[in-house]
Amino acid sequence: MYNASGSYESVIDDEASKVLIEPLNTESGVNGLRIISIFSIDSIVSDANRISKLAMTVIIVSLLLAVILIYSFSALISNRLLRLSKHITKVGTGNLGVAMAIDGKDEIGQLSRQFNSMVGNVNDLMNEVQESNEQKRLMEQKQNEIKFKMMASQINPHFLFNALESIRMEAHLKGESEIARIVRLLGKMMRSNLEVGSGKTTIKDEIEMVQCYLDIQKFRYEDRLKYELQVDPDANHVRIPPLIIQPLVENAVIHGMDHKEEGTFIRVRVTAAEGMLHVITEDNGAGISLDRLKMIYGYLNDTDEKDGGRIGLRNVHVRLQLTYGPEAGLIIYSEPGTGTRIEFRIPTGGEKDVESVNRG
Repeated sequence: MYNASGSYESVIDDEASKVLIEPLNTESGVNGLRIISIFSIDSIVSDANRISKLAMTVIIVSLLLAVILIYSFSALISNRLLRLSKHITKVGTGNLGVAMAIDGKDEIGQLSRQFNSMVGNVNDLMNEVQESNEQKRLMEQKQNEIKFKMMASQINPHFLFNALESIRMEAHLKGESEIARIVRLLGKMMRSNLEVGSGKTTIKDEIEMVQCYLDIQKFRYEDRLKYELQVDPDANHVRIPPLIIQPLVENAVIHGMDHKEEGTFIRVRVTAAEGMLHVITEDNGAGISLDRLKMIYGYLNDTDEKDGGRIGLRNVHVRLQLTYGPEAGLIIYSEPGTGTRIEFRIPTGGEKDVESVNRG
């Protein structure tokens, strides 16, 4: 009570208190009066303590929520990455039938989409490889069948060639130049057909064999058979499998001449443009009915070759598809009384498979 003015700490009634002493100055100037204020320290700091406790509670709750959120997001991301890793492992073991479920648009979702796209591409490539291997197997099988059929007809070919040459020379000595020419063409055709292997031939050589065949048939049918060969000069050096065009011409001659007394005109057109070779054989024969045409298409696409079948339309159709793909098969246009047109298109730059090109 006798201390000077100021702030002091004291224990009052067993309670820590804060004491403020201020002098009271009156107008009369009489001194000696003071104002003494006593505050409990607990009452002063109670609000601050409450605020501190609240702030600490908020901080602890925030930290707990942050930890929970971080753990949840980490677990979610790690689970998605683990699932992606398991799918990659399955693909690595050869299982290409897996697919990721796209569960977001974030980076992991993007990875999942790219993973599915990659697996799809690998599947497509595997299917293409299997299809290519199957085509090569079928091609080899067809080539072996052709070789077997050719070998069956190769009964002492030297004897046949020598006999034909003797006949040709005898006809030539007796002034039968036309007979000698036909015998020479026949020998040339037989030699070319018997020497056909697994390689390739040029359009020029193939058309030369076609002309030999037509000249021989013209000798047989005389004025009843007329033909025209139109070959683009750019197509002469394009390489194709052998015996592709001749069977089409043979088909035109057989079915054109046998059903038309007044004769048949046959035209062969070969053009090369924009990386594609276009071959057309057409005749003005009796034509083919719709039912017959459907039956021919069914035979062309039949997987089982009939016994006794010769090298003809079906053989050409199958070889074209095996070499250049399904889209390269024969296309036939015909109506009764208007003739028949058979055509096909193949790329000039090579076959569908490089290895099959080397084997023909």
